[in-house]
Amino acid sequence: MAKVGFIGLGLMGRPMSKRLLQHGHELTVHNRSRPPVEELVAMGARAASSPEEVARASEFVFLMLPDSKDVMEVVLGERGVVKGVRSGSIVVDCSTVSPSTEAEIAARLAEVGASYLDAPVTGSTFAAESGTLTFMVGGEREAFERVRPLLECMGRRIEYMGPSGSGQLTKLSNQIAVAGTLLAAAEALAFAVRVGLDPRKVLEVIGSGAAGSWQLNNLGPKMIERDYAPGFKVEHLRKDLRIVLEVAERTGVPLFGASTVHQLTKVLCAMGFDKHGTQAIFEALLRFSHEAWKDSARAGAEPGLPPWS
Repeated sequence: MAKVGFIGLGLMGRPMSKRLLQHGHELTVHNRSRPPVEELVAMGARAASSPEEVARASEFVFLMLPDSKDVMEVVLGERGVVKGVRSGSIVVDCSTVSPSTEAEIAARLAEVGASYLDAPVTGSTFAAESGTLTFMVGGEREAFERVRPLLECMGRRIEYMGPSGSGQLTKLSNQIAVAGTLLAAAEALAFAVRVGLDPRKVLEVIGSGAAGSWQLNNLGPKMIERDYAPGFKVEHLRKDLRIVLEVAERTGVPLFGASTVHQLTKVLCAMGFDKHGTQAIFEALLRFSHEAWKDSARAGAEPGLPPWS
């Protein structure tokens, strides 16, 4: 049994922390909103009033937070982890944030004798619940080996990627691929709908061949049903791609697909889909094509097939 802290009990943090409890670890939790904390306390966790208090009670502290500024505040803020962390402790950030943020925090925690790992994850909320996440870890190798048994409570694939920041850079590579295949899946199904095909049949056929992808086969059925319940929210993909493009700008890497999807996520947020699942990109494409169809009809051109409903 280890003394573990967990800060950030959202869509991913809550099931991840439950996995640690289920494996018998002593857990202290903190979250901005109270209901997730109460749920974990009912399962045997202890509530803390601040990140500092979590750190004082824990040998290992996990973070799962929305953005870089949140991680900076939780770790280095007035009642942050740095104020309570003990020498020899390990802080593990599972958020997706800027690699430069992680390097800055790692250096600050090293001054007080603590280790810091950036360990973002890939996988859905179902993967978090079932303990099948993939962890991409950057930081000191010795700290990684110490924390590996805890990561194995929550994930099936645990990979050490290199020094501080390497985990985040790997996750950004992952998000570039996710964005591209998500857009391809949504475009393929929106096209099928607009040309009059049965999108369910199209999905069945193309999903079993070279066009198949996780995004198509898992989110495609949700797109067709227009089920936009979040597994991974549009606002979070927008944030991840913002970080991707910031790093790409510094390194001179052209990212045409990621740039396009980033713009689409901005549109979706303006449409009110920020807290919906990323499969809502399909809805944006449907609406754009509907407007184009109406414009053609108004102009007197052959409007083609009617809008899908």
